Amino acid sequence: MKPPTRQRGSAREAAGFALIVFLAAACAPYRLGTTLPAYLRSVHVPTFTNSTPEPGIEVEVTNEVVSRFRIDGNLAAVSREAADTLLEGEITGWDREVLIYAGEERDEVEEYRLVVTAAITFRDLNRDRELFTRRLVRGQANFVIDVNMAEAERAARPEAFRDLARRIVDEVTSYW
Repeated sequence: MKPPTRQRGSAREAAGFALIVFLAAACAPYRLGTTLPAYLRSVHVPTFTNSTPEPGIEVEVTNEVVSRFRIDGNLAAVSREAADTLLEGEITGWDREVLIYAGEERDEVEEYRLVVTAAITFRDLNRDRELFTRRLVRGQANFVIDVNMAEAERAARPEAFRDLARRIVDEVTSYW
């Protein structure tokens, strides 16, 4: 008895090939990295303004945003004269949210969340138009009160600023 011969172009192979073609076509519009147009490759970030009662945070937040643009690599942080875009920001919120209550009567706070909010405006300097205006972005960090509130909050600030900067850069580079 002869072993059965394999047919070329079986239904299973055709279905597998069709699935591969379909998946490739479905993924075609997606790309990695920024969705900004090719002519926008640099950004200037002037020092943010600070409308909160928390003094001096504008320099720290601005430095984190510039550092995050350098890490991200989609827009080079440059001087105003060399920039294709301008990112202006105003720190509008500085809040503590209670996360966990403790104690017998649940009247003691054990953990807080520091929330820093900024309103950002992004401009295309080449075409002299605003891409978005006063978009609100929040950064946050959780903290536990070990010694006192002021020290615990001060220790949480860098993480909140880094989170805010990451979210700002993501907002800008995924605008399109």
